Amino acid sequence: MGVTINVSMLNTNVLKKATTPIILCSFSNRVAKLMESGKFVPLNLNIKLAEALLKIPQSQRSRKANDEIMKIVSECHDPTFLEDYEILFDPRYDIDAIKVFIEISRRQKVVVKWRGRLNGNSLEYAAPEYSDYHSFRIQDYDITCVI
Repeated sequence: MGVTINVSMLNTNVLKKATTPIILCSFSNRVAKLMESGKFVPLNLNIKLAEALLKIPQSQRSRKANDEIMKIVSECHDPTFLEDYEILFDPRYDIDAIKVFIEISRRQKVVVKWRGRLNGNSLEYAAPEYSDYHSFRIQDYDITCVI
């Protein structure tokens, strides 16, 4: 289901037509200019989600995290550029970050600057010995990875 494309194939037309999240495993000045010309607005999900979750009793945070994410995203009406989203990997919230990106892409265009690494056909966040480690097989998700 997921596809991988070379960064040289990424252009404004690809961004305009995207209906799935674009995961940037490669980032350069050219890509930054594409984000700017496509009017992708940076969203710091770490700060906004942390602020929202602090208002919720700790025992309910894991159940309400996804709802809070969608509330935050619904306030953004422009194409979204996610760079700061590491809170999604916090094991206390039991969130599938890639599914969150897909859900966001159903509402608006979203590009994600991947904070982990590409390992073969998988996106990895953190290292296996850490509690926030996650591995996502690209073909299991409807995403476009840019390498």
